[in-house]
Amino acid sequence: MKYPLILVMFLLGGTFLIAQDAHFSQYNASRIYTNPAFAGTDSTLVLSKAYRLQWPNINGAYRTFYISADQYVRFLRGGLGFTYLNDNAGGGALITNAIEINYAPHFEFFDHKMVIQPAIGFGYIQKKLDWSKLTFGDMIDARRGFTSNSNEIPSSSNKSNMDISAGLLIYTTRFYGGIAAHHLTQPDEGFLGPSQLPRKITVHAGANLNFKNFLFSPNILIMKQKMFQMVLPGITAKYKWAVLALSYRNGDAFIINPGFQNRFLKIGYSYDFTTSKLTNEITGGTHELQLTWFLHYQKKINSIKTLRLI
Repeated sequence: MKYPLILVMFLLGGTFLIAQDAHFSQYNASRIYTNPAFAGTDSTLVLSKAYRLQWPNINGAYRTFYISADQYVRFLRGGLGFTYLNDNAGGGALITNAIEINYAPHFEFFDHKMVIQPAIGFGYIQKKLDWSKLTFGDMIDARRGFTSNSNEIPSSSNKSNMDISAGLLIYTTRFYGGIAAHHLTQPDEGFLGPSQLPRKITVHAGANLNFKNFLFSPNILIMKQKMFQMVLPGITAKYKWAVLALSYRNGDAFIINPGFQNRFLKIGYSYDFTTSKLTNEITGGTHELQLTWFLHYQKKINSIKTLRLI
């Protein structure tokens, strides 16, 4: 069976079809993908890895793989970050590879009680389209279905672009919040005609609140990319090494996220239970696994603040 995915057609060019970025339910685990200004906010080298399987019951499910690394660098007085993302849509019909390098200078205010980190990111995006997995109208007979090859002439199957992002993060020992803007140059991703990748604006905030042996973190993320808008409020609770998070993505899914976190390792699994008209029975929900390692643990020099998310 061919993959008549609308997502693939988004990148063929047109006046109303718009591409969108991959996203993660555990956005605090893939933090520098959410906002490049998170680079270097922890007290150690942070390595992260994620895998997301979206809607496995639908033919051509979305599969996303992500890795990142970031650390505070003393002589640069800020954080450096690196991200790599591979997104597979339509069983290989459309494959996206993206890398980005971030720098986030570190500034402290109010007697070292508040930190402000702006950030800049420089990236490279490559998209590959497998024409053999696309369906065109001239391949379909009204009575017999798929009967012949298409007369459509394949254009280029690869599209590459440079990309720029920016971010801002403000945090104290208890509260944090920030804003990020991705695809500032709106690179052209069209294969048959012009098709700009829309800018993505992300606003997020949260808190780390201690109550005896419990740590609570209410948080919210708001994301907008052209016609797509996501509001994701949630709350995370941690007791010793056990973590449990609950959140709801507007009109789309209820998310449960159990996990484990200690001084050196964080493991999180989340399941998105579809609440839209697609229904969970049709989509099969979404599975996501996040792994984070905190290496070479050491306190930052002098008064430099550390922010660790749960």
